[in-house]
Amino acid sequence: MSASVVLVTGANRGIGYEIVKALVESPIPYHVFLGSRDITKGKAAAAKLHPRSGSSISVLPLDVSSPESIANAAATVKAETGRLDILVNNAGIVDESPDSLTRLRNTLEINTIAPFAVTQAFKPLLTVQPEGAVKEKRIVYVSSGLGSIGARLDPKNPYYGFSGTEYRMSKTALNMLAACDAFELKDHGVKVFAFDPEFVATELTGTPEERRKRGALEPSVSGESCRDIIEGKRDADTSKFVSINGAEWPW
Repeated sequence: MSASVVLVTGANRGIGYEIVKALVESPIPYHVFLGSRDITKGKAAAAKLHPRSGSSISVLPLDVSSPESIANAAATVKAETGRLDILVNNAGIVDESPDSLTRLRNTLEINTIAPFAVTQAFKPLLTVQPEGAVKEKRIVYVSSGLGSIGARLDPKNPYYGFSGTEYRMSKTALNMLAACDAFELKDHGVKVFAFDPEFVATELTGTPEERRKRGALEPSVSGESCRDIIEGKRDADTSKFVSINGAEWPW
């Protein structure tokens, strides 16, 4: 079995790193491009991983806020593999600028506009099939349950009292991007998912230790759940807004 080609953005730490780890430890072979804005940190992250036989990792310099970096990354993947089978748009931020309008602009830039730009650059490679084989093609947008409009208005939702307007808006817009890509690419055999990794002990805000005290899951749980999507275990949920453990959010 030839290795599926995967790109994970923002993968030198946190959920992105755990997705890469889960993939290269799978019995299914993968060639994973570990996207990292800082090449040194990307190489350090890759050095900690031990791919199973048949799998491999390439560290890919990728600043999702830079059109030039995105174009260079797409050119590198095309030159090295000629195609892309799975795209995981994971890179994201929680901006803490004191001004709300600045927070919104910065958050939309990374959480919404950047995934749009990355996907546009890699769409041509997502429609290429290897010679003599057919690969399942998927795009996973790492979203958040905070982007669910239905859940935002539900007093029973555990995050009902959480504000985070700018972050919520960015993930809601990301979900629409996932829905639009699901429509656009359905005739090309590309399955698209909006994926909520749940509240996880990462450095997105605060420290992992602080987040664990608030009930955060280990990021490995999210990584393994994303691997389930990539490996087709949730294909019945294609074009849906999904979470871990088989759960699903209202749009």
